[in-house]
Order: sequence, then C-alpha cells, then structure tokens
Amino acid sequence: MTYPSLLGTERMSYAPTLLPTRHVPLDSEWSTLSEVVQLLQYEGHCSAEMHEPVFRRRRIRAGQSLFLMGQEFGGLYLVRHGCMKTVITHAEGTEHVIAFSMQGDILGAEGACQHHYWCESLALKDCEVIRLPIDEYFSHGRASDGVERMLYWAISREVCRRQAAYAIAHAAKSEVRVARFLIEQSEHHAALGYSASQFTLPMTRRDIGSYLSITLETVSRALSSLNQLQIIEVANRDILIHSLEELQAYEG
Repeated sequence: MTYPSLLGTERMSYAPTLLPTRHVPLDSEWSTLSEVVQLLQYEGHCSAEMHEPVFRRRRIRAGQSLFLMGQEFGGLYLVRHGCMKTVITHAEGTEHVIAFSMQGDILGAEGACQHHYWCESLALKDCEVIRLPIDEYFSHGRASDGVERMLYWAISREVCRRQAAYAIAHAAKSEVRVARFLIEQSEHHAALGYSASQFTLPMTRRDIGSYLSITLETVSRALSSLNQLQIIEVANRDILIHSLEELQAYEG
C-alpha cells in the first residue's frame, strides 16, 4: 500500500479574489451558530438564533496557508474539517511547529492582541474552516452575550492546550515526548468520537520532530522502539495502539 504525501509542494496564502467565482448554494458557504457550538463542544448557553447562518466558511487546499506571519488580524478560525499545522519561521529561515489543529480547534487567537498574526497556519490536507469575527463581538459598547462568553471560553481552552503541548515538548527524554504525543493524538481522536487506538497521523515525522523539539531520527527511533515492544504498531503514518496503559507508562 502506498501513502501519498499530504503536503502540497507550493505554499499559498488564502486569497478569495484569486479563486474562481462560481455559484455555491448558501448552505455550503455559511455555518449556523448551532454548528459552531457543536464543533467547539461548548456546553454553555448562547442567546442568539441558533440556526441563523452567520459564520462564513473557507476552504483551504493542502499546502495552502490560511494566514501568514505578519498578516493583519482577521478574526479567529474554527476547524470544521481536516488538519492544520501552525508554524513560526525564525529570522534564519528555520521553521518550528507550535500546534496541530483538528476539527473543533481554534486558530489565530495569538493575533488578537497585536492586530496581526504572529505565526502561519497551513493545511496538512484539504480543510474547511469557519471564520469567527471576534472584532464584531468584542466591539466597544456591545453588551456581553452568550456568543462572547463562548469565544472567551474557546480562547481559554486553546491556551490550556498550548500549555499541555509545552509540557509534552519538554519531557525529560526525547523518546518519551513521542509517546506522550501519541497519547495526545489518541485523546483528541476519542474526543471527536473516533477510535482512540487506531488512527492515521496527518503530519510528517519531520513535523512531529519540530513540534517536540527533537530530530526526525529521534521520532523514527522512538516509534520503532514502541513498535518492537509491541506497545504500538506502526505502518508509515498509520498507528495502532495495543496498550494505552503501557504507552502511558513508557519511560524510553
């Protein structure tokens, strides 16, 4: 079985004026508030018409950028389908992956304070996102409502996830970081209603290494070690976890 690359060879920023115009039914361009609440798995109350189509969707092709470093802030984005990676490119040209975002995750929260995005978000495969225009909900003089509270909650959850990711990337042993990354992926898939023990990683091993601040070779060595111990089974990007308990106890 062959596994095609999920990353495109050309990096492009999302630019609606460059895309061909065509008639698209209304329900494929907009998402209702009820869908946003469901994707976020938000349990609070939103005082608005739950089925009014108020949030515009965007389609992002594999390898294309949703936003670039330094680009003017244009709101938050909620992943509807697919998987994105968020990266920072340093002055010398090196790239560091700071997040992988799947269905229900928020993108772009870092850009709100300085009015521009300080990182870049790219699609690992064809994605669809929903734009959340927080400038409209957080504007001066606007009374606080359920949607605003939901957005505060979503941003706070993203901060917590970044803190957890930081802890994973600074584990004592490099090999342990890979095991904890697989646990993180398992939990994320389970939260979305998918299998917690069998899934396909949309990111490359090089991306995983960048995310965990370790080398590509270390990622491959850790996966091979876990495979040899029969804790997991690895076939390219396909992962089968035989024992989640042993994976959690793995010390490298």
